[in-house]
Amino acid sequence: MAVIDASVYVALVNAQEDSHINCWTWFQQAQDLGETVSAPVILLAEVAAALSRGLDKPALAHRIIQQLIKAKAIELVPISHSLAEMAAKIAIDHKIRGCDAIYVALAQQIDDYLVTLDEQQLNRSAHLITTRKPYP
Repeated sequence: MAVIDASVYVALVNAQEDSHINCWTWFQQAQDLGETVSAPVILLAEVAAALSRGLDKPALAHRIIQQLIKAKAIELVPISHSLAEMAAKIAIDHKIRGCDAIYVALAQQIDDYLVTLDEQQLNRSAHLITTRKPYP
């Protein structure tokens, strides 16, 4: 099982991203191994914003979000009150951005590793959880 953040999913679906091939290869290997890939439900808003604002392609963003919801290749985990409290503590104690702290908290809560392209998440949360880049 792995928790992925928005940086990985955006690179996965956007062939223009430098890490697209690595993300795609990693994701396919995880799927082939039957590994569950999960993310907090905020993945939807973060991916939508990145695709709509970053690429200026709102129609693409709508289509990708609908595919993400329908495909169920990624388990979207609701943000409970306890998960939000964990994330707040992580954000405070480790100076991790708010939404990023939610991904870290989810990985910690389910005792799993986090796959991210975000250097801050990789470095600041490495002593809390296992962090990895999406390299096969």
